[in-house]
Amino acid sequence: MIDAASPKQVPAQPGNGATDAQPKPGPTPPRAALLEFELKPEDAARILRAPTLAAHRTGRPRTSTLTTIWHDSPSGDLFDRGLSLGKTRDVWRLEALVPDAAPIWHPATPAPVLAEAASIEGLPASMLGRPVPNVVPIAAFTARVREIPLVIEGLPALLTVLDGTMRGVAQDRPACRLVLSGDLPAMTRLAANLAGDLPLQVPLAGLAAQALAVARGTDPAPRRLGTPCLHTNTSVGAALTTILAHLADVILYWASLVPRAASPEPVHQMRVAVRRLRSALAVFRRAVRDDTIWLDDLAVQLKALAGALGAARDWDVFLGETGEAVRQAFPSDARIERLVAAARRKRATAYADLGIVLASPEWHRLALSLALLPSRRPWAGTPEPSAHLAADAGGYAANGLDRRLKHVLEPGSDLSGLPIEKLHDIRKQAKALRYAIEFFAPLFPEKAVRKYLPKLEELQEDFGALNDAAVIVKLMESLGNGPHHAFAAGVMQGFGAASTLRAARRLHRAWPKFYRATPFWD
Repeated sequence: MIDAASPKQVPAQPGNGATDAQPKPGPTPPRAALLEFELKPEDAARILRAPTLAAHRTGRPRTSTLTTIWHDSPSGDLFDRGLSLGKTRDVWRLEALVPDAAPIWHPATPAPVLAEAASIEGLPASMLGRPVPNVVPIAAFTARVREIPLVIEGLPALLTVLDGTMRGVAQDRPACRLVLSGDLPAMTRLAANLAGDLPLQVPLAGLAAQALAVARGTDPAPRRLGTPCLHTNTSVGAALTTILAHLADVILYWASLVPRAASPEPVHQMRVAVRRLRSALAVFRRAVRDDTIWLDDLAVQLKALAGALGAARDWDVFLGETGEAVRQAFPSDARIERLVAAARRKRATAYADLGIVLASPEWHRLALSLALLPSRRPWAGTPEPSAHLAADAGGYAANGLDRRLKHVLEPGSDLSGLPIEKLHDIRKQAKALRYAIEFFAPLFPEKAVRKYLPKLEELQEDFGALNDAAVIVKLMESLGNGPHHAFAAGVMQGFGAASTLRAARRLHRAWPKFYRATPFWD
């Protein structure tokens, strides 16, 4: 177990108690906020020399020490419920380990404190569990704390650096966190500028979650995965913030796994999350129509990222599906094996290119921008939301879904005779509708959604098969049409063509049912 001796004297904590490891700043400026970043421990010494800080520093840095010890029951009851119980000197705090356990927790912000007291008995029993569990020390973080007072745009701010070691039963790990406290817009701009001097990283987990993961010898659990989930009776602005915060977490999590991926899953999931985010920006464009410069810039960056992910994903799909099916149909055929080997080299090149993208300054700036977006809320403009952002999300969702459905149904009740290019256009519109439904489905009766969605999913599967065949043609063209590939490429494209015919027949049967279906938002 961790040594539970009394920690040394620590500085007072921020007024909102956002994390065990954040000393209290000076006078709290308007719209005060805390932003938290991760830094490689070896880069901690560079902070005081960062050019961005030179014009903003005021006064001398203050140095102290801090120790936080996290506790849990021997069976890990709190951890399993997404909670951490930390003690810093004489203060006990319950914090969220993952956003699901907290009301609001945006990326690049400290873990929310759910409760605090001078003793365990003073914490809500309803949160600790009944009966209150006996707890033991599990993990600890001992750090040197440097507080650097700043003045940003005439307002007081504080940069706090926590440079120390996380200790578990079997291992220790150095860690460095950087916390910005001050006016929110000024802090987000400072973070963006500071990232030009230092390799700031958006934390993929809170300090407690990271320390407990060290103690357990595992990686921290992902903050969020999958599709965002909205709550009923929410506003348009709150829905947009929720969706962007969720998808930023998902994209950053999978991006961290891509360089060491042992399977195609990280690229696939990151690509899906990027697609969802691009769709969300389109869905909410009408709501932020007063200021779309930030949206247009972000859309351009996401499109480029999607292209790099798509190139890798196309080869993954080909090798895992068509390529493997043809190999099994033509066992030991040298021509097929040569083409598959060439395809693997193409995939390796696509992954290498993606790795370059994810190691680039452009990606790091984009990652930071995505993480800060829910806190910045550039669409809000002022502290008071505009009328269309304050409106009920359910009504906005119904209008948005209706517009997307009209685009899908534009060809009419019969798809016969439409060229393949037009079918691909319908596929894209159907995908946009599906993503919008994913966002807004929780705002509508579950039974109606379940009745409608399978019809759209059936269409998407058939449209997807058509698209896969078109992708195969492009992939084979990229391998060249020399005689050593001609036979195998022809077999691959023939396999795709046969799939296209089957998918087209299914599509023509499924389309009328979808066309006549009553939308669940009506």
